[in-house]
Amino acid sequence: AQSHELTYDLIKRAVHGEPAAIEEYLLHYDAYINSLVEYETTGLDGRVYRHIDEDMKVQVQMKLVDALQKKWRKLI
Repeated sequence: AQSHELTYDLIKRAVHGEPAAIEEYLLHYDAYINSLVEYETTGLDGRVYRHIDEDMKVQVQMKLVDALQKKWRKLI
């Protein structure tokens, strides 16, 4: 798996709206975000299925980027 380290340079570029930096920033938190928006259903066969609520994931990602840009813009 590729490392998605949060460097100062990456955060600075994301704060200033660089799309590639924002994408890399979100990839750093992807597994955590997925864990927040995951839900389970039980099929007719009794098996448990895990799903990602994609709409909720986008909302969490948007909030994360918004918080990043608001908090760090004053500092960078």
